[in-house]
Amino acid sequence: MKKIFYLMIVSSLLITYSCKDDSVINPPDDNKDYFPAKVGSKFSYSLTLDSNLVLSGARISDITGVQNINGTEYFVQVDSIIIEIALTLDTTYFRKSSTGVFYYTDTTGLGQLIPDSLRNSLRIDTESRLLFFPLQLNQTWPVYQIDITVGGIPVFSPIKTSAKVLGAEQLTVATRDSQFTINVYKIEYKLEIQIDPQGSAENFYAYSYIAENIGFVKWEGESFVLNLIRGGRLDLSLTSTYILEELINYFIP
Repeated sequence: MKKIFYLMIVSSLLITYSCKDDSVINPPDDNKDYFPAKVGSKFSYSLTLDSNLVLSGARISDITGVQNINGTEYFVQVDSIIIEIALTLDTTYFRKSSTGVFYYTDTTGLGQLIPDSLRNSLRIDTESRLLFFPLQLNQTWPVYQIDITVGGIPVFSPIKTSAKVLGAEQLTVATRDSQFTINVYKIEYKLEIQIDPQGSAENFYAYSYIAENIGFVKWEGESFVLNLIRGGRLDLSLTSTYILEELINYFIP
């Protein structure tokens, strides 16, 4: 596990590669909006953490404004995570386009710790592609990846995350005001970690449930995966925690 963590530190400090919109050619038109979040939106989720001890709380996501990062404009998302009586604030950045939703991943800092011999050997995404539009059954897409390159050509991916729309379901959502049943897509996110090209991969999973005109109504799975795909840091020096989040209230102006 420490080897994995070291690789992540090394990877996050090297030359970056962004998974941009131009990797998608002529996406089909679809007017359905599965991520209507905008400035002023607020989403509240019940939160359960299950590691060695089960803890309960809430996650409240506020879209507070916009910010320019390296020439790209992102929405600013501030998460208030309340566990028992402890409050933690976390800020992430996302953007939306006709082809999907992307979360910015900060890969700057500590570059002086990287040996010169490794500085040009890795290429990593600076964004995770959380959603690929238009959503449809059995659709798959790459979410986040780190590549080892030789002569600029990727030859091995020690970190690779992908997504698949598993199915269409009905889900009952209990908000503070009412209870209702809605149609959702269930999406699987798979994180593959493979340090040795000749060795086996270690896999981690998370799942989201997303509804038209609302967005994500439920999350569940490994914290390793959820942190990475939602713009957080992947810290494999910690024990992965099972996370369950269920929508209890939302406001979209």
